[in-house]
Amino acid sequence: MNTAYTSNELSFKLENLSFEGPLDLLLTLIYKNKVDIYDIPISLILDQYLEYIGAMREMDMDVAGEFITMASQLMVIKSKMLLPKTKSTEDEDPRSDLASSLIAYENVKKATVSLGNLYMEYSGRSIKETDEIDVDNSYVAPHDLDAIVKAFERIVKRQRLLADSRNEEAEANLNTIVVNKITPIEVKVVAILRDLKSQGAMSFEAIICKSKTRSDIVAIFIATLQLIAKNIILIKEFDENNIPILEINYDRERRKNNDSFLDS
Repeated sequence: MNTAYTSNELSFKLENLSFEGPLDLLLTLIYKNKVDIYDIPISLILDQYLEYIGAMREMDMDVAGEFITMASQLMVIKSKMLLPKTKSTEDEDPRSDLASSLIAYENVKKATVSLGNLYMEYSGRSIKETDEIDVDNSYVAPHDLDAIVKAFERIVKRQRLLADSRNEEAEANLNTIVVNKITPIEVKVVAILRDLKSQGAMSFEAIICKSKTRSDIVAIFIATLQLIAKNIILIKEFDENNIPILEINYDRERRKNNDSFLDS
């Protein structure tokens, strides 16, 4: 048997005796012989394949069992092609399964080269970790103001019913309302913030009930709307009567303090 050392005919295809498997060797032989994968000349390729295995053995290289198995499959294909064709086998090509395997392997090799190029280009780059983004609680949806207005209406209606059940007390309160001065809104802004800082969170109804006059109620209501509109206080949740629970927007306070520190 001719080998890569004595035959010029085989020297062109046995330059490299290192292949990843039998399909890799077959694909190399097909490229070297410039033949169509779908029309493989089995006799030519089989002869060269067997000589390759012989060259490996002469070089004391271990021939893997998969190479021997492929050689037997090629022999079976060659024998089938030598048999006379019948009507049942006329349209069958014994090389079709081998051609499909070679096409799939060829696609894998191309993908490997493409991925290898991408690895060479990007493997040395470092990836920046994602930044932790704090939840911004300073945004107040428009429905917050609506919730305060609706809660105020429910509270006033409830207080009016209580007052109607105590006519004498209601009359006394009416006299107080008439004679008392108008309460400044700024005073109630300070009072609401003071109560929220000391209590942590308070029901809007509890804040309203601190008032003693109609002027106090109106001032507290307007002060609450202003504080929510400026994101200074937030609606934390709603109680079982759907009354808002208010608290100070400490996230806004922290950002404000940080900005002041950076500006100084």
